[in-house]
Amino acid sequence: MKKIHYLCGLPRSGNTLFGSLMNQNPKISVTTNSIVCDIFCGVYTMKESERFKNYPDKQSFDNVFGNIMNNYYSHWKADHIIDRSTWGLPINFDILKKHYGKDIKIIVLVRDLKEILASFIKFSYSNNDNYIAKNAKTLDERCDYVMANNGELHRWINAVYNITRPENKEYIHLIEYNDLVNNTKAEIDKVYDYLDIQPFEHRFTNLSQLENNGIKYDDTIVGEGLHTVKEDKVEKSDYDMLKYLPSDVDKRYRLDTFWK
Repeated sequence: MKKIHYLCGLPRSGNTLFGSLMNQNPKISVTTNSIVCDIFCGVYTMKESERFKNYPDKQSFDNVFGNIMNNYYSHWKADHIIDRSTWGLPINFDILKKHYGKDIKIIVLVRDLKEILASFIKFSYSNNDNYIAKNAKTLDERCDYVMANNGELHRWINAVYNITRPENKEYIHLIEYNDLVNNTKAEIDKVYDYLDIQPFEHRFTNLSQLENNGIKYDDTIVGEGLHTVKEDKVEKSDYDMLKYLPSDVDKRYRLDTFWK
């Protein structure tokens, strides 16, 4: 039976790079931004429906719910699946704990929020055919769009903020983005120790794009380049971050209230 682990990383924090590196090991598959969490939690919440309460067939329900993970990944060849999604959101994390108890290991990738926002905005100016540029024009509008309270980034921020609370530290392994790109081998080795998997000799040049079972991100949906890994070597992009941020960025988005 496959072992399922979890990845709950802030966007633009090296999730795709991490997946590309770990997937060099044929025994490991790190997913793209997965729908499994939505399926898992969507099915679970059906227990609160009037129809279920009217006829509470718990055994039949568990036949489906208890096999979602295994069924979804049944054709994947890897022994270890690292599923990336917003597992840190309170409702998602509570369901994980109730179903799997202490047998939960979550890798959390984090990065300074200013760097994350600047990375999104820089990407938005790379072409006019991406989801940010289609919905916002000026720099301020683009930043507001990315940082919207009902937006995708805010959802991930809430997930990471919750999962990194002190009371949850036993469930997580934290990786800082700068450590991942500057001390890559050491950080990857720590992941093997954390997951109790036999080490593997990774390469850190001539990288491949993230792929599982012959399927890659189709970034024509969101904008070309959003999930592209630098193939020559692991390296942080060097650019003037302030060029892509409003002058009142801290006050505007109250970044000090989030995890840093």
